Amino acid sequence: MESKRKTVLVTGGLGQIGYYLYEELRKDYNLCILDNLSASKFEPPEDVIFIEGDIKNNDVFTILPEPDLIIHLAAQISIEKSTQSPLFDAEINILGTLNVLEYALRHNVHKFVYISSAATFGHPEFLPITERHPKNPLSPYGLSKTVAEHYVKLFSELFDLNTAIVVPFNLYSPIQDEDDLYSGVIYKFIKQVKNGKSPIIQGKGDQSRDFVHAKDAAKAIKLVLEAETTENNEFIVASGESITINNLANLIIEISGKDLLPQFTEERLGDIKHSYASIDRINRELGFTPSVSLRDGLKELYQS
Repeated sequence: MESKRKTVLVTGGLGQIGYYLYEELRKDYNLCILDNLSASKFEPPEDVIFIEGDIKNNDVFTILPEPDLIIHLAAQISIEKSTQSPLFDAEINILGTLNVLEYALRHNVHKFVYISSAATFGHPEFLPITERHPKNPLSPYGLSKTVAEHYVKLFSELFDLNTAIVVPFNLYSPIQDEDDLYSGVIYKFIKQVKNGKSPIIQGKGDQSRDFVHAKDAAKAIKLVLEAETTENNEFIVASGESITINNLANLIIEISGKDLLPQFTEERLGDIKHSYASIDRINRELGFTPSVSLRDGLKELYQS
């Protein structure tokens, strides 16, 4: 690897966003991926430095190459698991993040980009959701991500660490699976339709969501990483458009060309009715616009 290129440490870099980040960054940076392989979506590429390890373990930070930049993706992302074991969730999402922040301070990294979650917002108080929306999480997972956000901001203020927070909405891509947070509904619908079965909608299907391709999320993160003016800023990454679950199901059926109709079952308890976001800030300040339409993204998934 060329020594003149900056080194980016990506924690949790073998996940869905990590795959597309690798594609975005590999030509311009030396990459080091730290991942414990608990939820990896692809094999470590040959042209990166790969360290198998856990952010909860301080010892792993003694064997990492000195980075110039850090993208912190590693997290426990299951709402169900966070409810079953809030302590386990906090150990990874709060204490693990603190370990990475302290490592960033010790090595005087140029920038620390934290990847948060739309689960920090809770029930929307206004729509579309913007960076000014209050944080009222509804689960231990959402709470731990919110607390981690506060630590990132505090480290910036107390220690002059250059930080930015990225809040992706419902991510999807061909390497997602049924258990992926929020966008698992896309996987389930496509799986049903491919098998010639009707997609099953919980409730009336008038719930609305904002889905963004992981490829676009990676492009947005690169913009945030490389911008010099994002110190202690937060950026929502989404499509900026909402779609109802009914329309999502019908779009997938239309793409399939099959003669199917959605079926309906009981509404999911505690489900948020509407959740979609504004991307005005990241568009205005960094020039981000999504490149993959939902129709094209769903076609890609259906054909994969």
